[in-house]
Parts: sequence; C-alpha cells; structure tokens
Amino acid sequence: MAADISSWSDFKSVLRQLEKPEAKDMYQTIIIDTVSIAWDQCEQFICRQNGVQKIGDIPWGGGYSACKKEFENSLRKITMLGYGVVLIAHNASRIEKTADGSEVEIIFPDLPKRAAEICNGIVDIIGYIGTEWENGEAKRWLYTRETPTLFAGSRFKYMAPKIPFGYDELVNAIADAIELSEKKDGVTVVDSANLVTTKEELNFQEVRSRAQELWTKLVGSGENSNPDVANAILKKIEMTMGRRMKLSEFTEDQVELLNLVVLDMEDMVK
Repeated sequence: MAADISSWSDFKSVLRQLEKPEAKDMYQTIIIDTVSIAWDQCEQFICRQNGVQKIGDIPWGGGYSACKKEFENSLRKITMLGYGVVLIAHNASRIEKTADGSEVEIIFPDLPKRAAEICNGIVDIIGYIGTEWENGEAKRWLYTRETPTLFAGSRFKYMAPKIPFGYDELVNAIADAIELSEKKDGVTVVDSANLVTTKEELNFQEVRSRAQELWTKLVGSGENSNPDVANAILKKIEMTMGRRMKLSEFTEDQVELLNLVVLDMEDMVK
C-alpha cells in the first residue's frame, strides 16, 4: 500500500497518521524508497522554513544542523511507534588504489554523509543486493558483511555474510544468527518486547490560545501590524500543512500540527 510523497510536509502528514491505532492494525513495516529522495525533501523543507535556496545559505551551519535533527527525529519516530523500517538506497562507487598500486571499486550506499550517519545508526542490517552468475544463470544475493570492496554490516554477530535474496531467506538467516548467539554467548532470547512510551496530551483550546497570543506578539494589530512577519508565519503553516491556511482554520484533530506551528512561532520570538 504505497503513499506518494512529493514533499516533506506529505511525509510529516503520513507520520501523524501512523500514530493512529487503525494504522498500527494495518501496517507492521514502513518502507522508504528511496531514502536519498527523503533526505532531499527534508533539506528543501528546511530551506523553505528559512527562506533560502540552498541549505548552506543558512548562517553558521544552522541549516545542516536543523536538517539532520528533523530527519533523524522523523525516522526515529517510526521506530518508536513500533514499526519495522526498511530504507532503500541506490548504490554508488568510487575507485581507490591499493598498497600495490592496483585499483579497486568500492561500493557503498548513495547517500550524503549526514543522512548515511543517521540511517546507519537506526538500522540493524545494511545489506547490498548483488547478482552473481552460476552456470550461466543470474542469482541474486544479499551481502550483510563488509568487505574490502563493499560497505555492508549487521548488528547480529553470527549473521551469514551472504544469503540468497528473499524475504524468507532473510528471516531464517536472522533466526539462525539469534540462535547461535544464544548457544555461543548465552544471550537471553525473547519472543516479544513491550515498547513503553510517554506522550504529552495536547489541549486544543490551550494550543490555539497560545497560537493567537504569539501571533499578536509577533505580528501586532491594526496599523502597527507587521505584514512581513505575518507572511513568514503563514509560510511556516504552509510548510507544516502542505497548503496555505490561517491559524483559525486548524481543527481539533490537527492539534499536533498546530503545536508544531506554535513551536516555530516561539522560536521566532526567541
């Protein structure tokens, strides 16, 4: 069941939907294809928030910091909601010289460094899907261990370095790795884990009142109002909601999104 994501605002909207019990009943795993496009959309989102064309135009490296925080928090939110996550990336390569002067091709995920660091910290397996020819037939493999020419890895100590590519094959390989950890290292294996999270309940009337208070403080009223600041706030609303709208148009079921706007306005006050 695919959802077309054309902007980071779309992505944030889907994240909000994933909080609902109905979504948790329908989905177990969220797949992002590709994660490099998601990073680009996140970067554009931060640029629009700050009214610049390039992330580097935000002073003192603030754009890169904001983009990294936004991207990491959003991906981690999916895991904290209890979903499995699959991040798909294309591969890139570079040529390096070895000690004897020969050249080798190094294969790695095609991701900016900041995005790669975030993704690597979240996932349990970094797998590369490759093809080998056997007796004139192509066979696809999933490589789960790093080699001198391939970037891959796994948190499972006894994971097979290469397995036939397929869902059942991957599940079985993980089960084998866990079983070996139990036998060789004496680890405790459980069938399930309870995820405990705490979440502050937002009161719509309080959030709306705070939004109106901040609007008056930032924009002013009557002849003393500041249209430039008002337009800046409306742009932040558009980036959050994906469309132009007023604070008064937020409904009670959009309280979390309205709260995001309130947080942006509080930053403007600071």
